[in-house]
Amino acid sequence: MAKIGIIGNGVAGTGAIREIRKLDSEVDIDVFSDERHPYYPKPNLMDFVGGSRTLEEIIRYGPEWYENLNANLHLSTPVTQVDPGIKALSTPSGIFSGYDSLLIAVGSYPFVPPFEGVEKKNVHILRTIDDAVDICRAVKGAGREIIVGGGILGIELAVAIKQTGGQPIVVTNVDRLLPIQLDGGASEVLIRHLDRMEVETLLGFTCTGMTGDELATGVKSTAGDIVEGDLIVVATGVRSNVELARSSNLSVERGIVVDDFMQTSAEGIFAAGDCAEWNGNWYGIIPWALSTAKTAAQNMIEFGSSRFNGIIPSNTLQVAGIDLTSIGVVHVESPDYEQIVSVDRKEGTYYKAVIKDNLVVGGIALGNRKVALKLRTLISQQTDVSEMKPTLFELE
Repeated sequence: MAKIGIIGNGVAGTGAIREIRKLDSEVDIDVFSDERHPYYPKPNLMDFVGGSRTLEEIIRYGPEWYENLNANLHLSTPVTQVDPGIKALSTPSGIFSGYDSLLIAVGSYPFVPPFEGVEKKNVHILRTIDDAVDICRAVKGAGREIIVGGGILGIELAVAIKQTGGQPIVVTNVDRLLPIQLDGGASEVLIRHLDRMEVETLLGFTCTGMTGDELATGVKSTAGDIVEGDLIVVATGVRSNVELARSSNLSVERGIVVDDFMQTSAEGIFAAGDCAEWNGNWYGIIPWALSTAKTAAQNMIEFGSSRFNGIIPSNTLQVAGIDLTSIGVVHVESPDYEQIVSVDRKEGTYYKAVIKDNLVVGGIALGNRKVALKLRTLISQQTDVSEMKPTLFELE
């Protein structure tokens, strides 16, 4: 009987399990996770920090989910080495071998810049349930919480802390929030929304380190400015987790290099999700994880049966309680692109469409899901919008 090993138990890993079982009800599946909890979506950690979910409610798939799909889940079992020659893997508890194919779906890890004093007490990162528990405990005794980083994680964490009665401030070294997803105008609308929620933001603050002795008491900037606080969370982005692949002599660049079949440089070993890089592309978003996992799973069952054609990068989420969709091309400087923008500061909405050759190739919808759906439809259907530009954001 065929045997598949999956390293990683996040969105890509669990997505691969589902797809494999659709195609083959008999193949053996072993899943290895370095965490002690079964699968939970990372956004659920914000709900826990904000007090709207318990630890038990964070978990999306309990042990019974794996049992129902006849998948063997190995918790607290990090994989330390992969042998590409015999498709075996090593863990602290022993060597697992005999696999017909392996999938590496180990995701990403928090990127922590070399801040001075990052090792001090009261400095945290958020990656796992255990990290979230530690932050919740620290918030209870804090007067002011500093979030270093103005991306999705930083904003969501600040809002969650505010919901528990905290006094968070977000500091970021750039001139806008969510610099990947938003342009300057959309960032201004989001900042106004956060102001109404009494979540403070400080742009252009380039953090160099943490003040205080053994206990961090604040953060300092390149300009010598200091923001004082009792709790610091570093949320400065993520990087592809490539250490296992590198130590196993697989080809690595920004991520684990894969071909159109999601196969790595070693035959029979695949990669998917945040750790995978295809054609120079890498995205730390859920659509990327699900799409690459599906392709990998199909080719592990029948190699050559599925080719990956890429995705249109898209984020659809709630940021600080406001609906946000950012899709496709958002930041442009070339005159080849036309940009149509509509802002309503009173309503707290911001819409942007990026157009090339009368086709919408990207956009932002902040504050209205229906406008977001319209933009997504125009992009996917490659609709000629030459006659509808004045009413592009109107809804029927």
